[in-house]
Amino acid sequence: MSSESEDEEWQNWEAEYNYVSSDIYQSIKKSSHLLDVDDGHHAKWHDDQLAVMIVIPFEHAMAFSAEALMNDPEQSPVHEYVFQAVTGLILAAAEVMDDSDYQSEDEE
Repeated sequence: MSSESEDEEWQNWEAEYNYVSSDIYQSIKKSSHLLDVDDGHHAKWHDDQLAVMIVIPFEHAMAFSAEALMNDPEQSPVHEYVFQAVTGLILAAAEVMDDSDYQSEDEE
């Protein structure tokens, strides 16, 4: 198959089906900031805000509540775990940013 016929086939396909890529892009753009419990711990940027989600089992949530009532930072392993998880997510999210992430839409 010649390069010209491949180009022509691609142009024909693109003319007929290009809306698909636009639909997919719009769908991703609308939902990329959503957090899903099934994904476990994660963080996602949405515009200039960072959403952080940690997923812990019911027992850990209850232990977290008990630790808060005891108000003893020295004996709060679940609080320490939550703090470390959130810290790790924030640092990882900040690490993937590049200079374009610091520009406002007006500067682009």
